[in-house]
Amino acid sequence: MAGLYKKLDFVLPMDKLKIILEAMQQNPKVSAARIAIILGISSRSVEKRIRTMRENGIIRRIGPDKGGYWEII
Repeated sequence: MAGLYKKLDFVLPMDKLKIILEAMQQNPKVSAARIAIILGISSRSVEKRIRTMRENGIIRRIGPDKGGYWEII
């Protein structure tokens, strides 16, 4: 998605999950803060969605918060 790093005006909830996954796939070191900017939502909202995806075995974090990366399972 070429325009992924533009702020989006309106996105449905399931689309937000897809965009988060797409951002992680394009840049495994992407931060929740950067994804929040892309989606136009708070970092906390992104962190909640990430936590849900981790709990459901969709993604996992490899390494530390700084210097680590996301892996889509």
